[in-house]
Amino acid sequence: MTEPAYERDLLVQLTRRWGKRVAVKKDELDLDGHFDPALPDFPEHLVPVLSLSGAERLDRDARARILSAAWIAYNAKTAAIEEEIILPACRLMLQDGIPVRRDDVACDALHQTIIDEHYHILMCRNAVGVTRRRRDMADVRFAPGVWSVVQGREAARAGLSGFDRDIVDIAFSLAAETTISGFLSTLATAQGIQPMNRITTDLHRRDEGGHAVVFRELCGSLYRNLDGARQEMFREALITGLAAFRSADLEPWVTVAAQGGFETDAEQLRKWAASRPVPARDTGPLQLLLDDLGISHDLVAVRA
Repeated sequence: MTEPAYERDLLVQLTRRWGKRVAVKKDELDLDGHFDPALPDFPEHLVPVLSLSGAERLDRDARARILSAAWIAYNAKTAAIEEEIILPACRLMLQDGIPVRRDDVACDALHQTIIDEHYHILMCRNAVGVTRRRRDMADVRFAPGVWSVVQGREAARAGLSGFDRDIVDIAFSLAAETTISGFLSTLATAQGIQPMNRITTDLHRRDEGGHAVVFRELCGSLYRNLDGARQEMFREALITGLAAFRSADLEPWVTVAAQGGFETDAEQLRKWAASRPVPARDTGPLQLLLDDLGISHDLVAVRA
């Protein structure tokens, strides 16, 4: 017997399972209980400053402080993406003026996502709070505007207003929510790092799988309701967003390096990044939408 269309609706399935699958509905993690002071806070291979000339002379304590600062930076960037890019897009898609799917299930899915994202920000703050306290790094902080992806979104929306600006904001959020799981998985499965950090990241990663579906479904409905010129604007903003998410962060890594007494600058990091392959991102969830909307994978791969 064929299921009714309502039962086959992906958003229906997600919203029904929300209370059983998301981090905000689970017991609070005992962060201090999962903190092992003998283990590093972040994988060394994900810290570009440790690949620069001269870093090999750093002693063990200096390297450990750089890794702790890298974990703080990772959480600051994650929280900035949630606060500056994802949450505003969720609120936009709840507005009457945005031609996106707006039945009760879609609205429920967006409100659930908003709750999740606020909780992810709190998770980041709580985990970093333990690190700052246990590693004596209370002064290591990063403003939301230092991250390449936030700067890229600001550049993409410059000179725009009204609905055009909204299209850019939503396209950037789609780039975020359909590609973030790969990086989270790298940390969630990293061996030999702080258990608290790995477990916290894994809880976040599990939620993002559902968010990718929500954004794929809703942004697909938005795209179909746009005229040709605005569909082109959406495509360009999506490709720009994907490129921004893969761009190297420079000044934040200068700050991270300084925590271990290692002096570098943005230009040295820029040259290092230019000599390396662009980091890959898992675009699998996004490719499903690209197929559905008839957007070439090659266009995204080449431009992003």
